[in-house]
Amino acid sequence: MLAEIIVSANVGEIHLRRAGEVLVARAEMNDRILDPGKKSRISGDRLDELLFSIADAEDAYVEAWQACEAGTRKWRDAEGLVALDNSLNRAADYFRSVASQE
Repeated sequence: MLAEIIVSANVGEIHLRRAGEVLVARAEMNDRILDPGKKSRISGDRLDELLFSIADAEDAYVEAWQACEAGTRKWRDAEGLVALDNSLNRAADYFRSVASQE
């Protein structure tokens, strides 16, 4: 989905930046979760909770993007792209917070 956002002519510079932030934060988070030295600190229940939260964060920007694609240009420019920016920003912030957890 991020690739669709990046190549779309309907987004602005901020959305490209946010998509990049999500990609970097997601990679850092994955490294944190999959680090064998730290993996033992993440219990099975906590990992399940993280996976659901990650899915929720991703679902939010996917839904915002799909609404932008389905909406009129006027709506997309007035509301949709703002919602997309917010959801991408929240996802990147969440992924960074998971990556920084000890």
